[in-house]
Amino acid sequence: MNPPRPIQILPENVVHKIAAGEVVERPVSVVKELVENSLDAGATRIHVTLEQGGCRAIVISDDGHGIPPDQLPLALKRHATSKITRAEDLFSLHTLGFRGEALPSIASISDFRIESATEGSDPLGYAIDVKGGKLSDLQELPMSRGTRISVKELFCTTPARLKFLKRPETEWSHIADLLTAMALHHLGVEWRLEHNGKVSLFCPATDDPRRRILDLFGKETMEILYPVERRISELEIRGLISHPNFSKKTNRHLYVFVNGRLVQDRLINHAVVNGYRGLLMTQQYPMAILHLNVDPALVDVNVHPTKREVRFSNSNVVHQLLSDTIRRCLDSSPWRDVASAENQAFESSSPLAAAVGFESFSREDYGRRVQAALGDFAARPLPSLGAAERGAWQAEERSAKIGTLAFSSLRLIGQLNATYLVCESEGSLLLIDQHAAHERIGFENLKRSYLSGALPQQRLLHPETLELPENEAARLRSCLSKLETFGFAVDEFGENTFVLKAHPTLLKGADWMAVLREVAQEIEDGPGLEGVQERVDHVLATMACHRQIRAHQRLNDEEMRALLGELEGTPRSYHCPHGRPVMVEIESREIEKWFKRVL
Repeated sequence: MNPPRPIQILPENVVHKIAAGEVVERPVSVVKELVENSLDAGATRIHVTLEQGGCRAIVISDDGHGIPPDQLPLALKRHATSKITRAEDLFSLHTLGFRGEALPSIASISDFRIESATEGSDPLGYAIDVKGGKLSDLQELPMSRGTRISVKELFCTTPARLKFLKRPETEWSHIADLLTAMALHHLGVEWRLEHNGKVSLFCPATDDPRRRILDLFGKETMEILYPVERRISELEIRGLISHPNFSKKTNRHLYVFVNGRLVQDRLINHAVVNGYRGLLMTQQYPMAILHLNVDPALVDVNVHPTKREVRFSNSNVVHQLLSDTIRRCLDSSPWRDVASAENQAFESSSPLAAAVGFESFSREDYGRRVQAALGDFAARPLPSLGAAERGAWQAEERSAKIGTLAFSSLRLIGQLNATYLVCESEGSLLLIDQHAAHERIGFENLKRSYLSGALPQQRLLHPETLELPENEAARLRSCLSKLETFGFAVDEFGENTFVLKAHPTLLKGADWMAVLREVAQEIEDGPGLEGVQERVDHVLATMACHRQIRAHQRLNDEEMRALLGELEGTPRSYHCPHGRPVMVEIESREIEKWFKRVL
């Protein structure tokens, strides 16, 4: 066995490369760090030029304040920064960068050049080259105010890292996604991305968020986004959320900024998806552009080397408020009347700390604590959104294909495949899924009764006996007391046998064995991040799924009209509790295209 080596201080060039490994994972890491520096320098124009996805060359130029010539060499030393001066500054950060590691780390693993000019030196600038970790002397050059950084042959001093990079097109797409996200928050900046001589992204500076959405995503995307805003003590939430029908299999369309910093935070992502609970199918994500402003002292941005994650001092409160804000907006179905967008904002003078989490699982806690923690928040609306902001998001015409009309305005035509109601409105043909519709009605009725105190019960004249396999019997046995809160009365009757004495009045003619099995499983295995709200909704959705109207069930005109009438006053009536659409709209112009009446 070899003798242990002595402890020694690592050479500076090795330290630089270790630091580079923490900060620079791939070309997009370089772009992120340098673009954040440009924003901190007050740039209003940021241009990014790439070769081979950034693997061969990255050039970033801006018109920011620039770096004085005597400070250029200092900027290339580790932990040298103008953004903090003492430890206390870490708890009141107002800049995107602050570690002072980006420039020296990037320079240590590439052929690096920095050129910069300040207001006083314009039109004369200064440059420094870094190769093999060695700095050149200052060089003079003609240059307007701003900074230009060139990073060539990334990882040339650490070739082992190159094998972990993807194809140039993949690396370019990561950079394009980053700049798209940054452009969504920094409207006053002109953004330009050029790859292999071709401009792939260009956004002129603007003060109109609608214009920026048009530049980045086009009109169709802009028309399915709706404003959301809330201000509660130390926390302000504002932004845009998508129609529930606009969902993807990944969360890459969740753009979240905390105090202007783009973050990828699991807690926030879960809060957003939880706000859509009952409107999205499982493993689906909406599009959202959210800006959270919070006292810097209440959020730690120094928990990750690349500053991708943040930590809130009271994460449960932030989660609950964000989720509830999104839910309130969606509950009003903003796509039905975009002109009422100003009514989607809420405020409360209650302190942020007054909100509470939901850990226990009981009906009493659910009703009492939800009302206590969230009741005040909806009591007083914020002042209406300004006319300019309101007008920016009021599109002339909405083209969402789901949930745009009131059910009472529909003319019933008939039934298709004993599954869909066929209706007509002014200029549209509509198909309504009868099972999804009845499921939503049942869910809302069950939840309303649950929150009012208890689900009404129907006692059975002849109790039913249920014999279950041992594993299912054990699960049901552990949930007997909780089943009472959902309107069931079940007693044990032998080792694996149970007697059903009562069931919820709102569920008639259901397969009670199937209902009890599923409800017991939901109670035991329900999700835990959100606690009681999410778990109760899962149980009620399972119960609502056993309503009487199913697919392939013939309905007469009276039954179909009654179903439409019930939908009219039902919250979230455009989706079933599991997120499937209740109604799909086909515009008459689209039908005319099928028959070549219009081109």
